[in-house]
Formats: sequence, C-alpha cells, structure tokens
Amino acid sequence: MAEIVALCLSGLLYVGIVLFTSRLQDRDMGHEYNLSPRDGEPDYAADTGRMQRAMRNHLDNFVLFAAAALAVHVTDSDFWLTDLCAWIYLLARILYVPAYYKGWAPWRSIIFMCGLVATIVMFLAALF
Repeated sequence: MAEIVALCLSGLLYVGIVLFTSRLQDRDMGHEYNLSPRDGEPDYAADTGRMQRAMRNHLDNFVLFAAAALAVHVTDSDFWLTDLCAWIYLLARILYVPAYYKGWAPWRSIIFMCGLVATIVMFLAALF
C-alpha cells in the first residue's frame, strides 16, 4: 500500500512543480504570454529553464514509477522492500527538484540515480 500512497504524493508533487514553474514563467515573460498559445520559444532566465527541465524529468520518472507501483500492487508483490523503495523514490524526487533548480552538481545526478534504482527494484519485485 505504501507504493500507492507514494504514487499519489508524487502526483501531488508534480502539481506543485507545475505551479512553481508557471510562476517562474510568468515572472520572466508576463502572464499574457503564459496564457497565449506560445508559438515561439522565449528566452527564460536560467533558473526557469532548470525548473522546466526538472518538471519534464519528474514527469518522465513519474510514468516509470507509476508503472512499477501499479505492477507491484496488481501482482500483490508488495513487502517491506517495495515499501522502502517507494519511499526512497518519493524522497529522491522531493530532493531532486531543488537540486536541479539550484544546479547542485553532482548531487542532482546522485539523487536521480537513487530514485531510478528504487523504481527498478520495484519492477524486479513485481516480476519475481
């Protein structure tokens, strides 16, 4: 069950990331541009660009984690290790966003790998 809770919390984290990114875009280009069809790619501030990339990265990883969490849940493969991996994934994603936004290298990559490895372990638990 921890996998589903972490999945829901990760989805809520994504909503927060989208709202924060939108606020940064408003700051850089104005609210009118954000409401427009955005046919051209504007020049955002460096921190806004990092936040946009962090948002895309979170969505990419969210899809993988969602598949792993649902696979564990559907196959009734959850146990202490998958619970731990779900919490590690969530913690890694919570830490990853400010690490990317602030440009913390190499910590951003290390945090990313922690979440990815946790997701892979969950897939393996569902398979075996």
